[in-house]
Amino acid sequence: MQSNHDKELQGQIQALIDKTNGLKDYGIKAQVQNGEVHLMGLVDTLHERRQLHELVSRVPGIRSIENGVTISTDGQINDGEVTAEVYEELENSGVNLKNIGAESIGGTVYLRGRSDSQEEIQNAIEAASRARGVRDVISQVSLSTGYRDVDDITLKELFHSQVNNDREDPDFKDGLFD
Repeated sequence: MQSNHDKELQGQIQALIDKTNGLKDYGIKAQVQNGEVHLMGLVDTLHERRQLHELVSRVPGIRSIENGVTISTDGQINDGEVTAEVYEELENSGVNLKNIGAESIGGTVYLRGRSDSQEEIQNAIEAASRARGVRDVISQVSLSTGYRDVDDITLKELFHSQVNNDREDPDFKDGLFD
């Protein structure tokens, strides 16, 4: 049986969901038992699912949240289409596509590349989460720290960084100093 405190929390949470633009039209339901919130329903994007979790977590008196809300793809969207939508979101968010790329596998989007800015990486993660069909976003983007001090780099490393021979056999002897 639900306590009065749980009923009160459930009412607060449900009212909050039902009045929030972008979430109110989904018919998301919240149940509370012993201060634990259980969210149920469907949304279109990972961003909306995360937004819901963040919104509910601000309600005081909650012990935990089980976000059982799923992302609807209607079975109509494949990984190629998800990837295309992610690229559109990245571009619309000002992410430099020369720095960061994306690939969707089973609805999980892998962001790859290198950026000089943590802000750009975060923008890319948020942008990808807004694309339809994305179930999760995993960033494999590395943060460029610039060039190492010239004294810390060997002649061989300098040569390979300049000509970008990343796929070359590391044991190959090219006559440069080791």
